[in-house]
Amino acid sequence: MDNRELNIINRFLHGDHEAYSLLYREHIQELFSYGKALTGNDERLKDAIQDVFYKLLSNPAALKDVQNLKYFLFKSLKNRLIDILKSEMRQSQSGEAAAYEQIDFTINDVTVLDSLIEEEERLELSRKIKSLLNLLTPRQREAVCLRYIYDMEYDEIADLLNMSNSKSARNLVSRALEHLRKEDLELLIILPYTINLII
Repeated sequence: MDNRELNIINRFLHGDHEAYSLLYREHIQELFSYGKALTGNDERLKDAIQDVFYKLLSNPAALKDVQNLKYFLFKSLKNRLIDILKSEMRQSQSGEAAAYEQIDFTINDVTVLDSLIEEEERLELSRKIKSLLNLLTPRQREAVCLRYIYDMEYDEIADLLNMSNSKSARNLVSRALEHLRKEDLELLIILPYTINLII
């Protein structure tokens, strides 16, 4: 976490509500993007994001020992979405395990114009990458995106995916990349630089 973000958190911890607003504005887009990949239900996602930030406002001390704010917010959002799904499942008698299965990491449609690549080429590249990533399991897609889009460390990925350790997360990403390499080596080489075109 950089000094600027630490300063904002410190201000928020000392009751500065403008700092809270700044935290929200700086992280809402990434949270929405990540959450959109976890659930296709925009209303559920908006409720979950609102709950995450309300909980922060109610308990600023939760940020006191946070080392990586983005990871903390992603973890909070995913947990809140799972809680919402569990609640919905309880109403339909499906249970907790089914709630975890409902989190199906998907790739969103192209949304942002990339000024460095002509629109037509960008769309074609985006279709190829989306097609390539759809060869992976939802868990592999999520791990690859967490690593290469959101710059998460392997221990953070392991925690978000409810894995036992960072080595398991590293192996999951490695197996996913190996699978992709067998499909399209040329596209895999540029994947880390272009994956954000489709999220």
